[in-house]
Amino acid sequence: MNSYKQHLYISCIRIAANMLMVAAVFMAMYHSSQSINSAELVFCAWFFGISVSVWASAFWLTRQVKRRFPAEGQSMVQLPRKGLSLVSWRVLESSSRSLLAQRS
Repeated sequence: MNSYKQHLYISCIRIAANMLMVAAVFMAMYHSSQSINSAELVFCAWFFGISVSVWASAFWLTRQVKRRFPAEGQSMVQLPRKGLSLVSWRVLESSSRSLLAQRS
């Protein structure tokens, strides 16, 4: 169930960030048309000012969602000198021969 929640929340974060980027274009266009300064400079200042903060927030939220709802095959592990980290793992199939060899 965590894999589904993780994918759903991350998709919602990306959709919201993309919608905010469209709004940033319109806001930057509006402010550049109202300004007496160079339109390109005002547009770039508004657009990149909004887009950098939006995508930094989106990446931070994505990291928080991955920590809160680890997907199948992932878990939080305490690593030496790195602290609590999200790691991916997979279990290999065990053969019956290795079990027999260990028992004897």
